[in-house]
Amino acid sequence: MFKIYRLVSISVCVVCLAAAAFSQTTLPKSVLINTSAFYDEKAGITKLVSAEKQIESEFAKDIKFLQDGNAKLASIVAELEQPVTAVNRATMQAKKEEGEALQRTLGYKKADVEAAIKKRRETLVGPISFDIGKAISEFGKKNGYGSIFDAGKLADAGALLFVGDGTDITKEFIAFYNARAASVPVAR
Repeated sequence: MFKIYRLVSISVCVVCLAAAAFSQTTLPKSVLINTSAFYDEKAGITKLVSAEKQIESEFAKDIKFLQDGNAKLASIVAELEQPVTAVNRATMQAKKEEGEALQRTLGYKKADVEAAIKKRRETLVGPISFDIGKAISEFGKKNGYGSIFDAGKLADAGALLFVGDGTDITKEFIAFYNARAASVPVAR
């Protein structure tokens, strides 16, 4: 009789524990957003894409100058790799000096252009990025997500090992963000 009594009480405890475990709420879902997709010209965030295009057009002349200068520097290097004779030694020395001067000029110009682009990007893209961060938080709360991770950064770090179906919400977020009312005007 004591064994049956013990068996029944253990069974009741197991059933109660199982019922308690099933009655608890499920854990919030963790999802992924690939932020590099935000810059896609066709399917990305329109404000961000237009701001990047604006930066590209503003600095197109400077970038073209650097590309042309690098091409000219490459041709000077190719000329200097030719065998030197006594007749063209002075010409080669002049070419070498021209190449070194051009290299210095391009180095200074590249640093100036990079600094200007960085400053302009902070001014133009910074507020949009901040708004995107707020929108990700809003989107996560609205949909009941427990956490949202950047899939691109996790993949680059080698930390993304498996992604299940329905975990990547990039397209849904981009559609949500593009449909929102314009809360941050694009500076010009």
